[in-house]
Amino acid sequence: MFETLRDDEWALPCACPGWTLHTVLAHLTSGIAGITGLLPPEPPPPGLEFEAATDVQARALTARPPAELLALLRTAGPAASALFGALPPALASRQISMGTAGTYPFPSFADALTFDATCHLRWDVLAPRGPIQRDLPDVDPARLSAAVRWLAGGIPQMTTRSFRDLLTDPLTIAITGPDPLSIHIAPHAQRVEITPTSNGTGPAAGTSRATVRASAQDFVLWATGREPRQGRTEVLGDVAYADRVLEELRVY
Repeated sequence: MFETLRDDEWALPCACPGWTLHTVLAHLTSGIAGITGLLPPEPPPPGLEFEAATDVQARALTARPPAELLALLRTAGPAASALFGALPPALASRQISMGTAGTYPFPSFADALTFDATCHLRWDVLAPRGPIQRDLPDVDPARLSAAVRWLAGGIPQMTTRSFRDLLTDPLTIAITGPDPLSIHIAPHAQRVEITPTSNGTGPAAGTSRATVRASAQDFVLWATGREPRQGRTEVLGDVAYADRVLEELRVY
């Protein structure tokens, strides 16, 4: 889709505050080209929160024109597929620090890259949230599930202290749709269990104080703070508890 943009469209603001379409392209290129070794690794500026550091890195890469970044993306995509399709043992067991966002196993970054590309393209670049009108097929369930897995895996480390303090009892987020998942969050987010299910409820839902049902797309939109949760979820159990806790949930 990026290759269809006109020269004058790269300067348009996207749905990410302060970013243009050029910045989004730089951010996505930084992630996938960096992890495949096509860009030299650049440690984040010290002392910055993860998203602020990401912003600095993306803006720095906009010094390169869109055509150059697109060329990098065209090479990095197949390289990433090959890398994650046959990870050597050293990488499969490696842990990667994301600064204030936490530390994650290297294999999970396949989901991270899928989330990043899907979320920014579909809901920050394309209308109705973004400025670009294009007709694309619906996001396939595999990409949505990858995005959900990445966000759910980040709950113990990315979410705020307020969320962890308020989460005094187990909570389940049931992802409905063609590829249902159960996200069971232990008290104070000390552990998250992600389980494929046949009906979107999951085996741990009965042990939870509340179960929140949402489609994969709706979960991505409200868990990242892009859209309000109201109207996108159904809560079973202690509604007041779920509302209080989820008001503090945000992952990226």
